[in-house]
Amino acid sequence: MVLGEKSLWEWHRPWTTPMRPRCAVFDFDGTLSLIRGGWTEIMVTMMADHLLTLPGTKETAETLHETVRHYVLGLNGKPTIYQMQRFAAEITARGGEAEHPQHYHEEYLRRLGIRIDERKARIRAGEATPDDLLVPGAREFLMTLAKAGVELTLASGTEQVFIEEESRVLGIDAFFEGRIYGPGTDPMAFTKLQVMQDLLSRHGIDAAALIGVGDGVVETQNMSGLGGLTIGVASDEQLRAGACEPWKRERLIESGAHLIIPDYQHAAELAERLVGRG
Repeated sequence: MVLGEKSLWEWHRPWTTPMRPRCAVFDFDGTLSLIRGGWTEIMVTMMADHLLTLPGTKETAETLHETVRHYVLGLNGKPTIYQMQRFAAEITARGGEAEHPQHYHEEYLRRLGIRIDERKARIRAGEATPDDLLVPGAREFLMTLAKAGVELTLASGTEQVFIEEESRVLGIDAFFEGRIYGPGTDPMAFTKLQVMQDLLSRHGIDAAALIGVGDGVVETQNMSGLGGLTIGVASDEQLRAGACEPWKRERLIESGAHLIIPDYQHAAELAERLVGRG
């Protein structure tokens, strides 16, 4: 199918399969949820501030922040422990004595948790609505796909227990009932690629009938490699202003996304065209 054009839709690779999509795999943070919005800056600041104190660090603070941001975003989509492993390796390479990666993971979660708890409390107190902490149009997009019979799956590098709880707070858990996946007690055992492959095997379908939606490198590369349609969501998690975040956009294009969108404006029209109802 050849899809129509919208000014906010950037097609970087053609998608012409006649197959109707059967399943869609969504990332969570930044793709649907903004509860953890700003996580990148929290992680990058934590890492860069520590690296700046080491004898082997010669970069300026500005350059170091960009270096750290590059590898943090390059690992986005994998379990968070991978980013912490890279951080520990950077500490050692710069003459420092690194703690176990889990130590840094816990410190990151502590810092991020303060922001998450504040946002969830605002929803529970009625000071914000769940949609205030969703990528604009996300609920409508999920609803339209689900009504069209597309099975929706959630796969995130964030720990499964957190995704399940946060998806309930946002009121989108019902779209993914029984199909929410993330790292468990052994985070290294989890991969989004395995979730996608299991989905194809379970349904006995070709990857051309699969849609992948995410804002990270890993899920985009995985879906592209399998042969499914890849939608890169270059969401601006802070402003929610309908424009692509440049860093995300560049990385998603490099990772093989067919389509780049800033959010789900015109969600119903996009979903209907994807399922051949436009």
